Amino acid sequence: MFAGKKGSVFTLVGLYILTIPFFNGLNVTTYDNSQVLGHFGASTTVFTYSIYIPIFVMLAFMPLGLKLGKQIKVRTMILSAAFLSIIFNTASLFASSIEWFTFWRSLLGIVSVIGIFASMVPILLKYNPAFNMALLYGILQFIQKGSQHVYQYLGAHFTSFYNWTFGIYFLNVNFLICILLAWYFYKADVAPMKTKFQFDWRGWIIMILFFTVILFLCAEGQSRNWFNDPKINLAAALLLILIGIYLIHVRFTDDPIIDPDVYRFKNVIIGTFLMFYIGVINGTGSVVTGYMTNILGFDAVSGARTHLALLIGLCISIPLSTYLLFKKIYLATIWIMGFACYGFYHIILFFRFYPGIDSSDFFLPLIFKGLGIGFLFPISLLYISEGVPPKLSASRMMSGIIAQAVFAGLLGSAILGTFISGLNIQHKTGLNQQLTELNQMAQKQLANSKRNFLYMGLSETEAQKKAEKTLSNKTSQASILLAYKDIYLVMSAVCFFPVLIILIFKLWRRPLRRVDVEPIPI
Repeated sequence: MFAGKKGSVFTLVGLYILTIPFFNGLNVTTYDNSQVLGHFGASTTVFTYSIYIPIFVMLAFMPLGLKLGKQIKVRTMILSAAFLSIIFNTASLFASSIEWFTFWRSLLGIVSVIGIFASMVPILLKYNPAFNMALLYGILQFIQKGSQHVYQYLGAHFTSFYNWTFGIYFLNVNFLICILLAWYFYKADVAPMKTKFQFDWRGWIIMILFFTVILFLCAEGQSRNWFNDPKINLAAALLLILIGIYLIHVRFTDDPIIDPDVYRFKNVIIGTFLMFYIGVINGTGSVVTGYMTNILGFDAVSGARTHLALLIGLCISIPLSTYLLFKKIYLATIWIMGFACYGFYHIILFFRFYPGIDSSDFFLPLIFKGLGIGFLFPISLLYISEGVPPKLSASRMMSGIIAQAVFAGLLGSAILGTFISGLNIQHKTGLNQQLTELNQMAQKQLANSKRNFLYMGLSETEAQKKAEKTLSNKTSQASILLAYKDIYLVMSAVCFFPVLIILIFKLWRRPLRRVDVEPIPI
């Protein structure tokens, strides 16, 4: 069995289940953001900050969470993290403003990081090296990403029956179960990985300042039209200054958060770029979500069905890719399968963005996206970790997180939104220029709409205005369809391009090498 002589499958499953609530700590209020926005009555900009801040706080706390996860006794830490999560989670129910709501959510994110690392320690100690690292990574990814989609699917349904507070009650029940499991599985309260505590506080502060600037760019870059605004230019300059300060800082620090020595490993450099690349092609999912809710007017329950499609893909690809890695299959095979699945996802949606598109049209391409996630994410985490010594584990981890989650996922999505808006304006301008008297089809639609409004009893002037507005709305929907088709056509080419490079240059025709460092809990 997978657990080997050191434990049972039952214990292994129990230890993995312990990680689920901590991985989903920040998913509890994403089921219907409109309800949360309506509850607090905040402005769109303020609400955007309230979404981004807990995520950035969680990412920024990861280096310290990794250290604390090895210093404190495991049972104490798990129980404390679960208990504090219940307190912070419940406190958000009684928040009087969006600021306090964001504050409690940020604390929940911090505690979740500690819980993630603490719950991973027993798995690593008990089942590794007897348990193959590829299996550890694969199972961890399956539980993390699978539970995320299950939580969001169930959450959307129960939120529609009740309201946004359901997610908080639901997560509290999960943390109570986590406490019970901890009492059962952790018989001894020890800190088996404890070493002399040493942390790069100065580097951490520089990283927090760096994340703060990125947060500002994500929240306000699009509304300020990016580099046309002096504050955006100042923020970009600050990023370069902070990078320079950090490079000076590492020369006088023994154990920095991101040690430049980690880039002596070629796989870390290539792996960091690939994680950024994967984050970019994965980020177009927000386009589908926005289109379904904002353009087609689908409710949260209809949108939640997309998580089932992704889950189907994950249930196929993660076990398969894990098995292939365990059997020492060539890395190129898995890379090609992953990028090809993402390519099919984008190209199918390119052909399905048409008037009258239905929720069922998204199901098949999203299965391909789930397949792509399952093939690419575990191998990217393993590849960037090959041969990296434990001393550089945090450096490798933060390199991957900043590349994939911060630059590609968060900042990339904000930039993508700007591109879509620009393409939409261009297409709408082009379509409006065709609405002339020479365009007989447009004039016919205008006349039919006007006739209908006249039958309703409107005056000649009112009927004309209503008809023109109706035609303008049709033009707007057609323009956004064309903008999305442009994005997905380009992204399909971006996805298939690595496949050609791998085949032409015969890259990664080898199995996975040795991995000794902890999995990256992205």
